Amino acid sequence: MRSNLITIILALLISMLGAMFYYRSQYHQLYKQAEERQAVIYRLSQRIQAVSALDAKHTEELSNAQAEIDKLHDAVRTGNKRLRVKAVCHESTATTAKSRHDEATTQLSEAARQDYFRLRTMIVENEKQTEYLQKYIKVLNAKQTK
Repeated sequence: MRSNLITIILALLISMLGAMFYYRSQYHQLYKQAEERQAVIYRLSQRIQAVSALDAKHTEELSNAQAEIDKLHDAVRTGNKRLRVKAVCHESTATTAKSRHDEATTQLSEAARQDYFRLRTMIVENEKQTEYLQKYIKVLNAKQTK
């Protein structure tokens, strides 16, 4: 009877040790997964911060460029500055005795002037967006390689 009791106690002890090692192994495996997930979360938060800083910088550059265009537009409208467009005018075949130096300077129509500023705004926006996207891709690639 005593040997049966010892056998039962040893069997219980061995099964308890087996269960303990099993749960210990499970604990370490879950702990390792948690650490890996924390590292992923940290890398993602770093990437988000980098993209956010890039976005803020891009937005500031875009608004500065728009302010510069608006300032130029206002200066042209008030007459403080003039638009200079490089153009080629073909000489008229009709000859006149009067010199053309006395005539008023040629200017763009209001619609053409607005089109010019609209086009300039679109060019600046496209350049800034392209720069932003290139930097965005570099930031994402740099963070992924780490």
